[in-house]
Amino acid sequence: MPLISTPMCRIKSTRFGSNAMRSLKKRPRADTIANQERKGRVRPGRHIYFALLAIFAIAATNYVWGDLVMLRGGGLVLRDKTVIAATFVARVAEVDVTEGQTVGEGDTLMRIESTEVLERLADLSIRQAELAQQAATFRLRSEVASQLLPLAARRETETGKVLVRFDAMSDRGLLTSTRYEEALRANFDARQDRVKLATETETLSEQISALEDARADAARAVADLMSHYAAGVIRAPAGGTVGARVPSLGSVFRAGDPILSVYSGEAYVLTYLPRRYLLPIETGMEVTVSSGRHTSDGVITDILPVSDALPREFQNTFKPRDRNQLARIRLTDPGIFPVYEKVEIRRKSYLPWPVSKQKARQPQEEIWTGAEDGAPAAIGDAERRHAVAAGRPE
Repeated sequence: MPLISTPMCRIKSTRFGSNAMRSLKKRPRADTIANQERKGRVRPGRHIYFALLAIFAIAATNYVWGDLVMLRGGGLVLRDKTVIAATFVARVAEVDVTEGQTVGEGDTLMRIESTEVLERLADLSIRQAELAQQAATFRLRSEVASQLLPLAARRETETGKVLVRFDAMSDRGLLTSTRYEEALRANFDARQDRVKLATETETLSEQISALEDARADAARAVADLMSHYAAGVIRAPAGGTVGARVPSLGSVFRAGDPILSVYSGEAYVLTYLPRRYLLPIETGMEVTVSSGRHTSDGVITDILPVSDALPREFQNTFKPRDRNQLARIRLTDPGIFPVYEKVEIRRKSYLPWPVSKQKARQPQEEIWTGAEDGAPAAIGDAERRHAVAAGRPE
């Protein structure tokens, strides 16, 4: 019997010879949707929102109260600084060093010229010659007076004897008044000449002694000025590294202007201790010093009894300007940090794995100053105050 196809079902004969209707595909009914089970949807936006909210809460808590339990401070990497400044108006005639060059004590750095010093040397030389001429004149006068003094004394004696005879003759009326007055005048002149010569001899001796002292002072001044000028050659006062600012040929400096800086000794960190840290900070505490690129361990060696305002690079825009106590940190690897680099101070972590490993390098071979004279004025003030507090000449 042939099959009859319909959209909903097919009708075919069975082996029993009867016709039946059977559904070939079971389809869901539209009226049973509310009773069917639905699969739950995963919403990642909710998890991201809660994660961001948790991160914000942790960051806010760390910002407000993190300083109470975690040691966090800022510092600057410094070295002993020697500034070569001009003590007179000078012009750079020759430069023998470059930025970051390693120099030894006594090495030639540059040569300068100063017309002011040359004029002063010329004036002192002329003054020295004038003093020598005056001393020679006084010696001549003193010698003449010394030679004439015995003759003046003898003349005074002879005129005195003549005056005694004239007194006897005048008593007997054998001498006129004119001759007697001439004898008195001759005796007076002889005594006056002797007194003048004796006084001049004594005075000239004192003047010659004063002139000799003045000549010695002038000679020392000339020698000191020539030694200080040293033909314009400037040498390194200590071995170390030349700073980042080196003058150019022809540069002119006034008295008091810094010309060059030399950094010597091992690098150390001058840090600003936090004020809100609840745990004690003591000498000998181990810390970690990090600049972002390099990390080194350190030990607090000195806690200075002075405080200073934080430099501008450590200031927070949303907080008032603070004044923090200063401390000095000795670095385990002082060669990996350049001078004046800003670093962060953290308490040393005793985790079983190292945070960062940095191989120490020799500062005089690879590292040179990166800020030097271009550093902010607050940095120079902090270094100067630290030098005074530590009892070291600035």
